[in-house]
Amino acid sequence: YWRYSEEMKTMDPGYPKPITVWKGIPESPQGAFVHKENGFTYFYKGKEYWKFNNQILKVEPGYPRSILKDFMGCDGPTDRDKEGHSPPDDVDIVIKLDNTASTVKAIAIVIPCILALCLLVLVYTVFQFKRKGTPRHILYCKRSMQEWV
Repeated sequence: YWRYSEEMKTMDPGYPKPITVWKGIPESPQGAFVHKENGFTYFYKGKEYWKFNNQILKVEPGYPRSILKDFMGCDGPTDRDKEGHSPPDDVDIVIKLDNTASTVKAIAIVIPCILALCLLVLVYTVFQFKRKGTPRHILYCKRSMQEWV
């Protein structure tokens, strides 16, 4: 394992060291972090985590525990867990959050539609000017303005 110094932004000298000093954690954990408030080190692998007591250098009793239940709020074991079939260690968890208001969705649809309509009107107007020529009242206004200046 390696130890990184947040203050120095480098790896601490004397690392890497063997992971055998951490008794009770899984072999090849996916990651770990130290909780600054309670001083425990948490190791995780797959959908389980271990709470390691840094004072006595042992995993706390009752671990490993479920990340899904404790951190994600998922209730109870699934049917697959009851049957004894466990999913692979790499599990993708997708959480869909739908907290955008319906007015924001409506605005996100209406504004592009209005802009597209304005663009179509502009293209139609330019096309008409090219096809029929400039309207007479615009030409007359332009000439009369030149004479006046």
